Amino acid sequence: MAKILSFLSWNVENFSNKRARVDRVVDQIANENPDIFALYEVKGAAVFSAMVEKMPNYHFTITETANSALPEILVGVRNSLTSFVTQRDELQSKVPTLRPGALATITKEGQNYSFLFLHLKSFDGPRDWGLRDDMFAHVSSLKRKIDKITPNNRKANFVALGDINTMGMDPSYNDKINLDGAQELAFVDKRMGAKINGMRRLEKTHAQTWWNGKDNWEPSSLDHVYAAEHLTFKKFGAAEVAVKGWVEETTASKKKAWIEKFSDHCLLYGELHR
Repeated sequence: MAKILSFLSWNVENFSNKRARVDRVVDQIANENPDIFALYEVKGAAVFSAMVEKMPNYHFTITETANSALPEILVGVRNSLTSFVTQRDELQSKVPTLRPGALATITKEGQNYSFLFLHLKSFDGPRDWGLRDDMFAHVSSLKRKIDKITPNNRKANFVALGDINTMGMDPSYNDKINLDGAQELAFVDKRMGAKINGMRRLEKTHAQTWWNGKDNWEPSSLDHVYAAEHLTFKKFGAAEVAVKGWVEETTASKKKAWIEKFSDHCLLYGELHR
């Protein structure tokens, strides 16, 4: 199989103006050498400066919300690629303090490849779960719209990925409708699945992608990639997405050190092949 595009998705928590950490993160991305990538929770001039200095062969776009102090989604695309990046405000679910989506469409060899980068609402309250559910309704709607404008009655080359925050739902004083993260993820799989949207969740090399390094917290599976079912990806063993970061470290102390240096989220890396 030949590679079409490589991609990377990473929530770098509170990614702002600590230059030493910014340099480490940008160097890590540059080492992975993706064709397209997104970072979540970005703010601060130091991030922009480091990107421009260390990754001169990319151009960058960042989302905007009503509150300029809120962290945003930054998208980088290799300069040699033809791309069009748009902000999808419907992903805010009419809540101006939430993050929009970032849709990057790459044209290569006469075909369009659309990557929708997402950072959905966190926490496990009923309102939080409801907002995530509404956000995924907008993802589904966007996928169908792009399907309709794809030539020759073909399905869109569409990938939705990022920090999905599948935390479940835990209503106060109500144990009848509790949902854990795995149950919420199963609902998302069904919504995005072949019968409705023709997509599937890609298998990762490691299920867990988030941990805050505290002994009283369990690692969680929060970051995911959904792709149109006709697309083909490079295999990393049996998986199609490589999870890189603290999960690869061999001891708890090394995992905590990685989290301190980089982020509580691992990065996701994949390659779209023909």
